[in-house]
Amino acid sequence: MIFSGEYEHRIDSQGRLAIPARFRAAFADGLVLGRGYDPCITAYSTNEWQKLAETMRALPETSAATRRLNRLTFAGAYPGDLDRQGRTLIPAVLRQYAGIAENVVVAGAGKYLEIWSSERWRAERQALDAAAAEIAERAHRLSPSGAAR
Repeated sequence: MIFSGEYEHRIDSQGRLAIPARFRAAFADGLVLGRGYDPCITAYSTNEWQKLAETMRALPETSAATRRLNRLTFAGAYPGDLDRQGRTLIPAVLRQYAGIAENVVVAGAGKYLEIWSSERWRAERQALDAAAAEIAERAHRLSPSGAAR
């Protein structure tokens, strides 16, 4: 599944978030919530999380950068499930990290979802909009082949 779009939601008083209905099937076998590299929470399907873990497992453990990336990625990751209403519990430590109180935006990021506080998403969205042409211009550098699409 490709995760796309922006969805406004609320965290309930018990710290649960309803995942947008169109994405729930991707999380039928569970999900992994983690600290995003930006100030947000990531939500991976267990399948995509395993792919990420395998990619990171191939990195050299003798590298300090690898060890730090592993700590950053895995120490802040929490497995979860969806309840019958399609909700998942967002751990308090992740809500605190992302500055989330009640109002959130669930944003598609291709292989995973990002969960942002509404305020931080607004600022990120403005920054993305302002730099859209520059981001597109540099995109070819991110491609493994170096070629833009």
